[in-house]
Amino acid sequence: MAAHPGPLSEAGAESSLQEVNRQLRSQLEKTGQDFLDLKEKFLVSEATAYSLANQLQKYKCEQSSDLINSVLGEKVLWEKGKRADTLPEKFR
Repeated sequence: MAAHPGPLSEAGAESSLQEVNRQLRSQLEKTGQDFLDLKEKFLVSEATAYSLANQLQKYKCEQSSDLINSVLGEKVLWEKGKRADTLPEKFR
């Protein structure tokens, strides 16, 4: 015959589950904040790259025409929701 766990072990298990739940919620909150921070940094970096590409284009910097077209073209794709997942081979 199997012995049934007593009320003390059930309370201990429930307490342990509550602690694990609390820890996981804390991790989820931190991860969510980390994600928002990274998203903000990404958007700032993207805006900076777009601004610099516009300045290079304004000064007709021929040496950087491929880079300018890539950045500005990627901006158009991003706005249309069709952003490329990777950079063109020549920029890797």
